[in-house]
Amino acid sequence: MEQRRPGNEVHLDEWVSPHICDPDGFLKPGKVLEWMDVVGVLAASRHCRRPVVTASVDGVELRDPIRVGEHVALRAGVAYTSERSMGIHVAMSSSGPDALPAREVLTAYMTFVGLDDAGKPVVVPQLRPETPAERTLFREGQLRREFRRKLEKGELSEETPAGSFSEISEQDRPLLVRELLKMLPGNFRLPWERPPGPPRAPHQSYVHSIEPVQVSDINFHGTLYGGKLMRWLEVNAHLSARAYLGGRPARMVGLHGLTFLRPVQRHVFVHIRSMVVHAEPHSLTVLVSVEAEDPIAGEYEETLRAFLTYAPSDPAVRVPPVQCTSDEEQALFKEVSHRLALQAALRPRG
Repeated sequence: MEQRRPGNEVHLDEWVSPHICDPDGFLKPGKVLEWMDVVGVLAASRHCRRPVVTASVDGVELRDPIRVGEHVALRAGVAYTSERSMGIHVAMSSSGPDALPAREVLTAYMTFVGLDDAGKPVVVPQLRPETPAERTLFREGQLRREFRRKLEKGELSEETPAGSFSEISEQDRPLLVRELLKMLPGNFRLPWERPPGPPRAPHQSYVHSIEPVQVSDINFHGTLYGGKLMRWLEVNAHLSARAYLGGRPARMVGLHGLTFLRPVQRHVFVHIRSMVVHAEPHSLTVLVSVEAEDPIAGEYEETLRAFLTYAPSDPAVRVPPVQCTSDEEQALFKEVSHRLALQAALRPRG
């Protein structure tokens, strides 16, 4: 099997113009997700020399809001490979017009799959990390893949992790993450997939929007462009976050567990549903589920699921706790708690 050293890093430079900012003059997070998809696809395609599709997005941390007029620089490169997938590490820095040193504002981890001419997954060239930094990123990819596999197979218990991760030493972090993987909840149903019974009032943060898939939204594979879909879901999640905060402004600070279950075909309507499923005093996390409706055939299929984390724009605002009223909501709360803990354990120290 072909092996390659990390290389072919992709760079993208953009100026933040007013038309991609919100009314307060900050870059819309949905646009950041769209740019991430562009550099991720290009890095993965260069590595395997094949068309690729986005499989999942994990570990997005948007640390600071980005203002109109700033210059942003994205870079992406292959950090991990399994037999048929590629983990791409994405980072973004931003600098203002005053020429001050750039600051890193985002890191993310994306997974892509290479396709053959028939659209089937193919074996990809294997990465051969050599430097300490390359080996660290490769190990992170292994841990994230193990996390997803255990979660999908329902091999994880429902115990809650205890303690803080802020004082864990560098050498103890791999052991901590392995223990964390044993404590995550199993599979769950979506909160709006209720069994028959008495009707319940909709959750205050529940938002349902519908988008038609148009010709301009289609990519080279004849399916919905992943970056466009991620932009749509962030808009929906942001509405849920603001509704939960009583209309107060919020900003996206993270994205965890975005999984593309299947591609969205042309000539369908995309249903995006979101609601807050987890809250801490300074942040809240929104579950987003995307379904594609074929109105002619009368069929629905889930295509994407993701967790997006927001913080109140005003640091003085405290986030009210989530009231979990069903087993599904309790399972979601536990899963988000462990996803956030996993991300904290993998975050570089310093």
